[in-house]
Amino acid sequence: MKKLLAVLGTIALAGLAPATSQAEDKTQISLITGPFGTGSYVLGNAVEQIVSKHSDKIQVTSSETPGLVYNAKQMNKEPDMKKSTFMAFTTGINYLATTGQKPFKQKMPDVKLIGNYLLGSVWLATFDPDIKTAADLQGKTIALGRPPQILWTIEPMHIIRDGWKMEDKINIERLGTKDAAQALLNGSVDAAIVGGYADALTGEFKPSPQTVELLASGKPLYHIPWGKEAVQSVIDKGIAMNHLAVPAGSVDGIDNDLDGFFDAIAWVSYPELDEDAAYEVTRTLIENVAQFGDYHALGKLMSAESLAYGWAPEDIHPGALRAYREAGVVK
Repeated sequence: MKKLLAVLGTIALAGLAPATSQAEDKTQISLITGPFGTGSYVLGNAVEQIVSKHSDKIQVTSSETPGLVYNAKQMNKEPDMKKSTFMAFTTGINYLATTGQKPFKQKMPDVKLIGNYLLGSVWLATFDPDIKTAADLQGKTIALGRPPQILWTIEPMHIIRDGWKMEDKINIERLGTKDAAQALLNGSVDAAIVGGYADALTGEFKPSPQTVELLASGKPLYHIPWGKEAVQSVIDKGIAMNHLAVPAGSVDGIDNDLDGFFDAIAWVSYPELDEDAAYEVTRTLIENVAQFGDYHALGKLMSAESLAYGWAPEDIHPGALRAYREAGVVK
């Protein structure tokens, strides 16, 4: 029996040795995501597992963080991280970081794209059928997200201030996304921020949880477009957003395409990330992008083309750009 156990143990160790050696031979790359339970966190874990299965050159280890603003601050606090780490981020937060606006205390370097994973879009909605345009909100109260939220508060405020030029004509409360929806439900505000996530190439749209809650109330929900000119005026000021028309029928109450914007929520790095590592991560994402839908419902909005959607070639990491060009995604 002792001899048998010894033989079995030797076989088991021999079987493990190649796998261990193979893992050690891979280049180790870190991905910092977002808070536990968020789409950023879940899809980041998906990256780790997908790359582990499909790449024999790199190993990605994903980890939770307090949030996307934290990611940039931490990477610039510890510059050595930039050589082997990429992070969850957004184009809107990058604008604040590179211009040194709150919540950043100083200007930070520009990031480079590895791949989009969500395209976030928000707008205002109401239960009042008489509120149809920005002008109808004069003297009314609206609820946005929390003050630091780029997509749900900061970018809408830019449109209200610079696009609509109505900041002093509307009573604006910054409550948080869930509380904004509750305020609209109980009638304490006239309109609230709603939205969700889009595949800009197919038009598919998935509403956010608080938007679903409002739609499930049984009351007709009316949607207020930002308008192309208002969005463009903000883009012209340098704010990192892009035009998006939410397709008619994608959300109950949207009877015509709703002119608005999207903010790219993406995996990015700084230029210091090893070019071959960035290439291998991106190549693996492109070739296996359909698998993200197995990890999170929002992953079903991802496609090879959407991974680089809205980014100029010069804003994509050189290694990632090589992978996109090989796949025919970017010219």
